[in-house]
Amino acid sequence: MEFFIDTASITDIKKYKALGLVDGVTTNPALLAKEGKSPIEQISEITALVDGPVSVEVTYTEPDKMVAQAKKLCKLADNIVIKVPCSFAGLDTAIRLKAEGIKMNATLVFHPSQAVPFIKLGVEYASLFIGRVEDFGLSNVEAIYAMSASIEEMGSPTKLLSASIRNPDYLMEAIEGGSDAITVPPVCWEKVYSNPLFALGEKEFLDSWRGLDESMRVEYESID
Repeated sequence: MEFFIDTASITDIKKYKALGLVDGVTTNPALLAKEGKSPIEQISEITALVDGPVSVEVTYTEPDKMVAQAKKLCKLADNIVIKVPCSFAGLDTAIRLKAEGIKMNATLVFHPSQAVPFIKLGVEYASLFIGRVEDFGLSNVEAIYAMSASIEEMGSPTKLLSASIRNPDYLMEAIEGGSDAITVPPVCWEKVYSNPLFALGEKEFLDSWRGLDESMRVEYESID
């Protein structure tokens, strides 16, 4: 299973790469805009920093323009994967890019049926959005299992990439649901390691330990 980081921040990528949590990176126009610098320079820096795939999204909705932009972006680095939208226009684009041997990530999948033609085509990744549907009072957790089963049933090389992971529960559902890859934003990893029960448990252990006379603690704590 691959773990990607969902960010365009060089600082965050370096931090989580050191922790073994960056098998690749997923970006989008909003994340690149957030960094406030040249997107081309940002992408070039990211691809040089990461050995794995770096997903870069097109910013047009017309197939001709998406194809032209994708070809341009692919020239930046060998590990770039082009994100195309799961729409009729995106499918038209994907068919043409597939013929060119360009690696793709079909994105903005909110229902497994959207991804079916892309899975049939054999794009490298299909990104199922989990958390974003919360904004409409819905849950997309069951779609992880359905989409995983669809890929297996169709005998496709496409990898299920679970995206929009907003909390630790979604992370575990993505793992248990058979995802091939999961892209996790830094804020979610922060939530994982900000568990209040952990903080309380650690404090109780250390408070009890410090209740022992220092003269009896010193040998145990000595690192000389």
